[in-house]
Amino acid sequence: MARRQADRQRILVIQLRQLGDILLTTPCVRALKAGTDVAAENPGANLGEHAPEIVFLSHPMGRLVLSDNPYIDEHVTYDPNGGWRQELQLAQQLRSRRFDLVLDFMNNPRSAFYARMTGAPRRLAFRSARWPAYTQTIARPHDADYIVREKFKLLTAGGFQASDERLVFTWTEADAKAYRDFVAVVPEVAAAPLRVVLSATHRREVRKWPLASYAALADRLVRDWGAAVLWLHGPGEEGVVDQAMALTKERTFKMPPTSFRGMAAFLAHCDLFIGNSNGPSHVAVAVDTPSLQLHGHTRAASWCPLNQRHQALQSPEFGHKPVPTMDAITLDAVWHKLEVMRPMITAAAAAKRDHTVVQPSSGRNL
Repeated sequence: MARRQADRQRILVIQLRQLGDILLTTPCVRALKAGTDVAAENPGANLGEHAPEIVFLSHPMGRLVLSDNPYIDEHVTYDPNGGWRQELQLAQQLRSRRFDLVLDFMNNPRSAFYARMTGAPRRLAFRSARWPAYTQTIARPHDADYIVREKFKLLTAGGFQASDERLVFTWTEADAKAYRDFVAVVPEVAAAPLRVVLSATHRREVRKWPLASYAALADRLVRDWGAAVLWLHGPGEEGVVDQAMALTKERTFKMPPTSFRGMAAFLAHCDLFIGNSNGPSHVAVAVDTPSLQLHGHTRAASWCPLNQRHQALQSPEFGHKPVPTMDAITLDAVWHKLEVMRPMITAAAAAKRDHTVVQPSSGRNL
């Protein structure tokens, strides 16, 4: 493990999983890297060698999101299949790092154990039954707010200022190969006035808008907007996309298999993302492709920034039924929201085409 510079603050950030939650923690990492006093006077300052040392602890899946993150000095992962010896060994390694501050955004039994075992003089988390593991806890906001802004409140308690909500996710020109190869074979996608990605999958049925509704929406996008509609799928989800495409009357396209960063590059080259509340919806926000999220029992105000470029629709049953259904969101409601967003979507698409080549994301320029 790297030796510590005497004048650098050492901070451990804990967000063990899921991919979306890890991605939603990246604005906090950027704010922490800016430092405390300097951040208050000059939010864009780069402290260089005096910037805090940031160590991020997560599940190994976090590598998909955090690899090459310019604000993280070291990414540490735990073994989800390891026994108590591996847990204890990692806890001892963390303790040897002598962290000045630990911010536990996960706040579950495992993360609380790691936080406590660091022995750091300052250990912060939101209030829960695991409060003895921390030196300071704060109450979660009563009003629903975007998760990023909620996480910022923990930073504020730690003496940091944060206001930039943009997610940090890097991709390179090499990651865009899947998109470039695809449009070379299907040139009508590149030539379409709008390229719209539909994400109809989710591992939990309760979070999926009906496939028949997605198919009807796809047909309408093709007929009324002249859009090229592309179906996004992850490993093991291709069959779901095949079912949706079989329900369409217009020609639509299946996206090719690609890596997680390849998906980010693909979305960055498209003009609109519509999908269930899932990891890809956060990636769309990260690459700033206009998006519309569909939410059932998940609170839209918590998982979507709800700004001009990124909007959401909540099931009208939310707050009225224990498990709101996604099919309560009507196709007409989705179409009305898209028509309201359309001027922004077409303007963003035109600006993207003016640049001809979408530039890779380095993270630093976000």
